[in-house]
Amino acid sequence: MLSRRAVDEAIAALDHCTRDRAPNAFASVALPRQFDPRKLLETSMSNDVVASYERSDQGVALVGVGEAARVDLANGDLPTVARTRIQELLADVRVSGVTSLRPRVLGGFRFAPEQHPGEPWEQFSSGSLVLPKMLFVLDGENSGVVLAPGTALSEARPLIEEGLRSNSTDRRPSALFGELREIRSIDEAEWLRSVRTIAREIRAGEYEKAVLATSIQLEGTAELPIGATLAHLRADYPDCHIVSFQVDGSTIVCASPELLVKLEGRQLETAALAASQRRSLNEIEDAELGHELLTDPKSRGEHEVVVREIVERLDDLTLSLDVDPEPAVRRFRNIQHLLTKIVGAVPGEIDILDLVERLHPTPAVCGRPFDLARRVITEHETFDRGWYAGPIGWLDANGDGEFAVALRTALLRGTKAWLFAGNGIMGDSNPDAELEEVRLKLHPLAEALNGRARSERNPIPA
Repeated sequence: MLSRRAVDEAIAALDHCTRDRAPNAFASVALPRQFDPRKLLETSMSNDVVASYERSDQGVALVGVGEAARVDLANGDLPTVARTRIQELLADVRVSGVTSLRPRVLGGFRFAPEQHPGEPWEQFSSGSLVLPKMLFVLDGENSGVVLAPGTALSEARPLIEEGLRSNSTDRRPSALFGELREIRSIDEAEWLRSVRTIAREIRAGEYEKAVLATSIQLEGTAELPIGATLAHLRADYPDCHIVSFQVDGSTIVCASPELLVKLEGRQLETAALAASQRRSLNEIEDAELGHELLTDPKSRGEHEVVVREIVERLDDLTLSLDVDPEPAVRRFRNIQHLLTKIVGAVPGEIDILDLVERLHPTPAVCGRPFDLARRVITEHETFDRGWYAGPIGWLDANGDGEFAVALRTALLRGTKAWLFAGNGIMGDSNPDAELEEVRLKLHPLAEALNGRARSERNPIPA
């Protein structure tokens, strides 16, 4: 526990910063290393959290509290439509001292921006980016808060005090906080029929790949705790992008294994993550499963479609592009995928929104060719994907940012949760195996919503 003096010193520093700033200026101040913004997600003040973005394996967390401004896109608008308004909001940003303490907007975009929202995505627009009143930042050894123009110290004080009350940075609930019942399940017969049809059309040469998704609905006896759900995802999937975004009482939560694109300076980073295999508690069997994934023609073909498409979309844009010559096996707690890293340099006029717009959707969540795959998705999926499989992340005044693909996703509203997952279907896909795989992908959110810590389940090391 920090001393009262340390808390008072942090508040005094912020008071000085806010008193001396210009009316339209941002203010930022470093906080003691013990401050962990993720704890704000689990307090009584968590209802004021509008968005969060975490990379626990990198020691990074962004927690936005309150809404200073929001940019909503109309149906059909692409991400770059938001650029002018974002530039206006961040026009007077000047960063001094700790560069991680800079203003950022957080948000995401629909998988299919031209479609009108259906259940349960009625509150979510084609795209939405929010400038938090208070952005709490953890970046390795650095912690602090950025206040948007017009935000008073009195609004930040209780949150800072709350975050400084405990030194723990690895808290997670360990007991069940409620069982859920499944009120809508996978239509297995329809899923199997769709996989057979898609695989047959691919074998006939109509297209290369299509991604088929499904959705289930769960209901609890009490309001679902978002902070506790995020804590379980953080504990079990520290190498995923743990994200939340709230709109009018509905919150999207995801533990995504897939980076869409990151831009820092002029350096671009993206990756192809496709093809899946289960994990095993037996180390020898687990290694064999990974080798099987790496050598399986169907898995390699599915993965190579994604690599080829990403490279083609970036080839005329980048100054240079470096692609891993062979995929690696990327292991997560309950599943493993093939991964190919792709890095490069881009011209100075290119920003993160350009890259998001160009890369989304990748064949990992849509298929190839894009237009035909979208038609297949429309024909076979009977629900609205909403923001599932869309880009979700953050950007700053320089046009840098990081967006994940919203996979392993749930939408929470009151006592209800809608869960989403999908598979890449190829010509040699086995319908029963694809059904088992999509069930596996629904597990992370179902387990987190049921409140089970990893120690209460069979632990499989990543």
